[in-house]
Amino acid sequence: MQFHYEATSDFMESVSEVETLITLASSDDANRTLFLKLAIVLVVTKFQVFVEKSLDEFRFNLNGIKSHRLPLYMKMNSLKLSVLESNPLVGLQKNSNFSEEKKSKIVDYLNSISFINDEQAEITESFKFKTKYPLGKTGKSELIGLLLQIDGDTNPFKEFTVDDFDKIDSVLQTRHLIAHQDRFTGTETTVKEQVDFLKNLVEYIDDYLYSKYSEFTN
Repeated sequence: MQFHYEATSDFMESVSEVETLITLASSDDANRTLFLKLAIVLVVTKFQVFVEKSLDEFRFNLNGIKSHRLPLYMKMNSLKLSVLESNPLVGLQKNSNFSEEKKSKIVDYLNSISFINDEQAEITESFKFKTKYPLGKTGKSELIGLLLQIDGDTNPFKEFTVDDFDKIDSVLQTRHLIAHQDRFTGTETTVKEQVDFLKNLVEYIDDYLYSKYSEFTN
């Protein structure tokens, strides 16, 4: 099956390692629980890597697109991220170091956010768009928050009808209990169901990101 992002292909290929662990669990009673726990931790880690890598690709593909093609929400969010970061305008409030160097930095900064008022400005590497989970937070709300940046849709998984999106809570909780409390009560069947759920979710995100990108370019 062909996917839109390399990150998706990487995930689908590497998930075979997880399926191998499930198979091993079925044939090794002594290490059954160990293999199943490893399978859950590994597939969730691979999923989180997929999310960040696919967003990296999505963000890279925005370069060169004219500003007027992007949603206002995405541009305003990018401006917000830019303002929240350290920028040369902040220094104007604190001191009077009005040097040529300071002026040059301000001009560069203003040019980097020209997309907000110049509809013909091309998106460059300076355009802010989060592609990483917040440090230490990789839950459902954080995933929704990353996709929310595109056009402000607070329910980007409403068309995920192959499965129940809320199952992600159970998958992440299973991984959390294994990693932090060494608790696990799953079986080969439940682990396989969770792996299949994440595979379906990965395919959905792949299609979702590409469909949004296509709206900007067609």
